[in-house]
Amino acid sequence: MTTPEDATPVEVPFHPNVPQRRSVIVAFFGVILAGCLGGTIGWGLVDATCSEAPMQVQRLLTAVPGYEVHTPSCDVYLLLGALTGALVCALGAAIVAVLVLRAQNEWRAHPPPPGYSQVTPRRS
Repeated sequence: MTTPEDATPVEVPFHPNVPQRRSVIVAFFGVILAGCLGGTIGWGLVDATCSEAPMQVQRLLTAVPGYEVHTPSCDVYLLLGALTGALVCALGAAIVAVLVLRAQNEWRAHPPPPGYSQVTPRRS
């Protein structure tokens, strides 16, 4: 019977199209940042349009006996706006990040042909 200390580690072959760790970390934090900014934008849009103060008509109707002003709370709408904005922006940033990582790996997978120079020829 072998113990875990006696077992030899199995080497996993490295695939050439695996994205670099630094690129994945930058993409991850980019998606997180986009989600936070999207949540802030969603909250701000709802905050600008939702009012907890009674409208002018409701304030005029307070003179009518027995009329009570009912103003809705904007807290639920603010939360929904922030969550929707965060989800939409994070999803969009994630799609862009995946496409950028794939393109980056595809460029890295195909080396330039022999004799190819990085210098562009002058146009006359």
